[in-house]
Amino acid sequence: MPYILIILGLVFLVYVISRLIRQSNSPKLTLLFRYGGAVVLGGLAFLILIRGNVAVAAILGGLAFFSAQGGLWRFMVSSRPSKASTQALGRMTKDEALSILDLTGRPSRAEIKEAHHKLMMKMHPDQGGSDYFATKLNQARDILLEEID
Repeated sequence: MPYILIILGLVFLVYVISRLIRQSNSPKLTLLFRYGGAVVLGGLAFLILIRGNVAVAAILGGLAFFSAQGGLWRFMVSSRPSKASTQALGRMTKDEALSILDLTGRPSRAEIKEAHHKLMMKMHPDQGGSDYFATKLNQARDILLEEID
């Protein structure tokens, strides 16, 4: 039981630290956190394995592996915008949508999707962008595609 409480405390600590690091947008700090977390989790897995608790050691070992690969980091910092936050952004106009996607006139479905994809590659939260801009890009795409249909 004490191991489970320690693990839960560590997961919470990692979550809080990941949120703070995410706000700083520092790639070096992100790498340090990923690999440092992997070393700490791997060390804990090894110590717990020596004590004989194979199941907990396996979980910590898996977390260490995912931390080193970046999967744990993406999981900890990802957040999906809720419907309430998306609705709070308000309804944008067609002109705003065209401006956001850097389009003019009456773009085709393919042009809208291509512009959205190109900008999303730069603005996606996994690429260092923000949830706000990614949401705006999605909203602009949806408005322009609705008009075509």
